[in-house]
Amino acid sequence: MSSLGTVPESAGGPLVTIAIPTFNRAALLRGCIQAALAQTYNNIEVLVSDNASLDDTENVLRQFDDKRLRVLRQETNIGLLPNWNACLAAAGGEYVFFVSDDDRISQWLVERCVGVIGKSRVPIVVALTNCHLASFGQTKPARASRRIGSGLRNGADVLLEFLADEINVAICSVMVRTEALRSRGGFPVNYTHAADVAAWAPLLLEGEVGFVNEACATLNLHDDSETGRLGVAEILGDGWKVASLISRTADERIKIASLRQELKLQAQRCFSRRALRFLAYYRNNGAGLLEVLEFVWRFRSDLMVVDKLSILKFVAIILCPRPMAARLRHLRQSFPQGWRGHQTAVKPG
Repeated sequence: MSSLGTVPESAGGPLVTIAIPTFNRAALLRGCIQAALAQTYNNIEVLVSDNASLDDTENVLRQFDDKRLRVLRQETNIGLLPNWNACLAAAGGEYVFFVSDDDRISQWLVERCVGVIGKSRVPIVVALTNCHLASFGQTKPARASRRIGSGLRNGADVLLEFLADEINVAICSVMVRTEALRSRGGFPVNYTHAADVAAWAPLLLEGEVGFVNEACATLNLHDDSETGRLGVAEILGDGWKVASLISRTADERIKIASLRQELKLQAQRCFSRRALRFLAYYRNNGAGLLEVLEFVWRFRSDLMVVDKLSILKFVAIILCPRPMAARLRHLRQSFPQGWRGHQTAVKPG
């Protein structure tokens, strides 16, 4: 890793913005801001965009007396993704993180990501993300790459690791160059479930990128989220829209035919695996077998690319008798550590 003495400094302003879009989560917001302000790297600003909250959010924000904190207040609720884009538009840093108010970043996140840049101006730096499963009261550690280490890397290699589920990455541990994301239009509002991945994943095909093979944030997965209220078809469809976006970007950016085809295949397989995991989760949470099979049939052409092992696991889960499934859920709740790595929950990214 490069020493912090060689990292680029932004003229007249912070190098990094930590953007926190929020709505009606005053209790969680306090801890999120505290984690952002506790960074070991100091050349930052923390930007909170309050999407017309009706709870105690305004009072929470008044409790902070730190010149690095800047607050936007939307007069009316403009929607989840427009609020994220409002953060992007207002960000003063050359680079920006987007951290949901219910997620948490480690105090070394910015230092690690800035440290791998050196004097370069890469479009994106990706660090790893733990996953807290609220319904089971456990945190699943991020999977680290066994193939590539921290530093400046070929972005296609990092993307392939992500698509193969060899690393765990969510938006809260991704640092993007602000202008690079703005030039792509920010977060696409027509990707209601996967807008975050649609925003950052294509940037990995711009060439050299930064990679931190270490967990630097924790994603909080729970049912009380904006995306947790989306319909099944919407969630499944968004995944394959991202796969198509990655494929189109690979066609535009990748000159080597074999690498281009591998990226396109792995993108399809990745989001097909995720679709099966979500449908298994949906079944385990009370959906009828026929209802699940209707979705399988509806999206059968997209699911055909998935590997046989994923299909076998899926079939075993959805065909599990309801009493046995209830018993397994009880065991997972009683002995969560013994089930580490086998849970699936839903949130963008």
